[in-house]
Amino acid sequence: MSNQLIAAVVYADGVYPDHAMARALEPMREAGVQLAGVLQRAADELPGRHPCDLLIEDLASGEVVALAEHRGKEARGCRLDVGLLTEVAEAVLTSLQTESPRLLVVNKFGKIEADGGGMRDAIAEAVGLGIPVLVGVPARNLDRWRAFAGPLAVELAPRAEAIAGWLRAHALTVDPETRAAEAAGAAPLTAR
Repeated sequence: MSNQLIAAVVYADGVYPDHAMARALEPMREAGVQLAGVLQRAADELPGRHPCDLLIEDLASGEVVALAEHRGKEARGCRLDVGLLTEVAEAVLTSLQTESPRLLVVNKFGKIEADGGGMRDAIAEAVGLGIPVLVGVPARNLDRWRAFAGPLAVELAPRAEAIAGWLRAHALTVDPETRAAEAAGAAPLTAR
């Protein structure tokens, strides 16, 4: 397993790896490991949502926001609310500088990031601070991702096991023995 600071979870266009990423991150979240960034959630997870709603969860605060413009029930196609994405990206950047997270998670290196905006500054800031980065990269943006990340990134399959292996290589997993000891009332739980 590579020790590169960035892991790109490469996936087929339209087949988001949100469930695989969430499963791999679950032990860290349960242990209270400080995370920064956003993770995509399915619109059907919250009642009353339109299929176009791109829901993202701020991993630092737990807040869930919809990034799609609300264009009405009969709208055809989805449109990203770029202003809201910019606000979210700024909040993530601030959390990197103020909260000392162990990992930055970016749900997607999308068109906005490929064009130089969105979460791109947060990724660069995290690398500058030595914080590992986990980012979803759709196949259509892979060439532009590679030009941006260069040799700092390793590419992973969109499977929870592959992601968990990279997390282990960066000492970001929670040791099951430590978890059991904490459950029994021993020393506090920490990520290794």
